[in-house]
Amino acid sequence: MTWADAVHGHEEALKDGGRPGLLNEHSILSALARPYDGYHRRIHEKAAALLHGVVCNHGFIDANKRTALYLVELLVQRSDYEFVESDEEVVETILAVAKGEMGYEELTAWFSERIVRIDP
Repeated sequence: MTWADAVHGHEEALKDGGRPGLLNEHSILSALARPYDGYHRRIHEKAAALLHGVVCNHGFIDANKRTALYLVELLVQRSDYEFVESDEEVVETILAVAKGEMGYEELTAWFSERIVRIDP
């Protein structure tokens, strides 16, 4: 994930409302780098690290949760996987992460059941 991906994702997220702008650029960059630190090897680990980082680091003024979802979907798609979920499940899960009720480990398990490889 790149800075341009995050900016575009944030712009997309703001189409549903919210205030534009950054709170902390370094928080966003840190969240973008987290999936690639070598610790997160599988796609569901990378997805969990990215979503958890963007949501919890709260680098944008608004729409962090929607931006995180956009970025995870982009990561999964670029990796030739598919994210299979219901909208209700996603909302509940992202809110649980934002409230601190779901950590990285639980999020990894959640994603492992919902990310599948696309057959060529």
